[in-house]
Amino acid sequence: MERVVGLVNKLQQIASALGDTAASENSVLWNKLTTIVVIGGQSSGKSSVLEAVVGRDFLPRGTGIVTRRPLVLQLVKVDDLKALDFGEFAHAPGRRFSNFDDITREIEVETERHLAKTGGKVVSADPIYLTVHSVNVPNLTLVDMPGLTKVPIDGQPASIVQELDDMARMYVKGDNAIILAVSPANADLATSDALRMARDVDPSGDRTIGVLTKVDIMDRGTDCRDVLQGKTLKLKHGWVAVVNRGQADLNSKVSMKDARSREKDFFLGQPAYADLANVGTTYLAEKLSTHLIGEIMKNLPSMVTYIDSSIKKLQDELSSLGGDVGGSRGSMLYLILTMIQKVERAFERIVQGARTSFRKNVQGGADGGDKILDVFDLKLKEAIAKLPFNRILTLKNVQMVVNEADGYQPHIIAPENGYRRLIEDGLALLRDPAFAAVEQVHQIMKNIVTLALATPECRDVARFFNLKSELIAHASTQLEKLRKDSDTMVRTLVDMEASYLSATFFREIVAAESYAYDPSRPRPVFTTLNGENLFEKRYDNLPAGDAHLQRISDHVSAYLQIVRNQLLATVPKAIVHCMVVPAKATLLAAMLEEVVGKEEVMLRRLINESEEVAKHRDDLRKRLVLLQKAQKEITAFI
Repeated sequence: MERVVGLVNKLQQIASALGDTAASENSVLWNKLTTIVVIGGQSSGKSSVLEAVVGRDFLPRGTGIVTRRPLVLQLVKVDDLKALDFGEFAHAPGRRFSNFDDITREIEVETERHLAKTGGKVVSADPIYLTVHSVNVPNLTLVDMPGLTKVPIDGQPASIVQELDDMARMYVKGDNAIILAVSPANADLATSDALRMARDVDPSGDRTIGVLTKVDIMDRGTDCRDVLQGKTLKLKHGWVAVVNRGQADLNSKVSMKDARSREKDFFLGQPAYADLANVGTTYLAEKLSTHLIGEIMKNLPSMVTYIDSSIKKLQDELSSLGGDVGGSRGSMLYLILTMIQKVERAFERIVQGARTSFRKNVQGGADGGDKILDVFDLKLKEAIAKLPFNRILTLKNVQMVVNEADGYQPHIIAPENGYRRLIEDGLALLRDPAFAAVEQVHQIMKNIVTLALATPECRDVARFFNLKSELIAHASTQLEKLRKDSDTMVRTLVDMEASYLSATFFREIVAAESYAYDPSRPRPVFTTLNGENLFEKRYDNLPAGDAHLQRISDHVSAYLQIVRNQLLATVPKAIVHCMVVPAKATLLAAMLEEVVGKEEVMLRRLINESEEVAKHRDDLRKRLVLLQKAQKEITAFI
């Protein structure tokens, strides 16, 4: 029995050395350990129960929040009947406290010292570790939590209710936490803070043991026999009733021995309890010890598996971080070139896909080449579809533009200058979506550089802050150059359309609308921006002037539709040709050339590890050593 609890005590000390508690964001060991957590409302008698189990006065007392940090209490039973009782704190290794009043003061001092560093907090989830060695204690480990409350009292912040609740919940939510729910018997158990939380985190009651305090001061004519017998408020592991020392007893310095004797006499002298076994502090201590040992043995195989797998993960992560960097210029150059090439390959793989033709150049993962394709297939089309061509093609605007283009001498047959100006106004709208597509692809390519650096094969780069910065800087410089090339090409495509208008289009229209058009020849199919067939439109229902303007508007719309479709095809090609394909081939070419010529001092500067990576490696090594120590302890126990 002693060996089992001793094992858990040692594992908890290892967890303490790791800085691992129930409040840790990523607990390594604590949440795997079987632990009894004592919860209860303020003034529920929770601290008195613990002192009764230990047989010593050692906890701070007072009103309000007395326990302001969790206390991990490890009880170690010694065999030597002559040995003196003493306590040891994890924060004061090697220092023994044989005077238990000094233990009380040390708890208060350590609590104040810690809270002073937290910016004025009233409570903290960071525990104090205390080990008590005594011939009179059972082998047991308990965690004493600050008392829960429903309403803050004078001097307490309004947030204290939630803070205490959250803290206790952190310690009892784990599947390996045994909940010791302390409730005063002289109050309505339906309102018990401890039972409320136990039901929240352990609705089946599989992990909860109930303790009833203040049984001796229940209202005359009432008792808690039905609860103790499991007839009401049934718990799987039952209830235990205890009688603690009252304030008058404390003031009178009633000893623990006398208090135990009085407790025994009380239960034997009450008909409601005389025949019950589950009463008294002695029974409670034995029950907790037996239950704890049973749970430890039950969970031991899964703990062994967890520690073994955790050690393997830490070893793999340490291996991925690599060892210390050094060596000759040649070895450093080889390391740097290898990492540059890894980044290039990762970048190309994310951009490149397995599709054919156009998609082959841009298809990749959902976070890579696919986003480039989305720019072309979705965003560019949507942006062009939303352009306000209708404002240019209204009859009022067409008439104004034609009149301004004609000047003092109106056109005779077709307003050629008016046509040109209306088309140029429409083409001007196409510039912004085309240029926006260039910038969107540029940003995606920059993001792909970040994704490439985060791939498993490029993880080593994170070790070297200077090298990573150089990689990002060179990649950004090259992508910016390719962005400018793409921007120039796309700008040229749009400007070309405005520089030369295709006369063939308008000749086809004139010929198709002519009465002399050869009926044996198929009419060309021209559609407007709205998708209407140009030669199926009727104008005879409009006044002659409006019909003339509407024809001009429709002709311009059909021409812009042709140009729009051309740009939807050529802009993506230009971007892929000028940015995507060259980036895959030359992203870090300049850096490769530059690195080859660097002196040893400059190479060494590139592969100086960041402090963060070095610290992370040290932390991993520390965790590995401690978990291996835990593994060794368990192996020795088995």
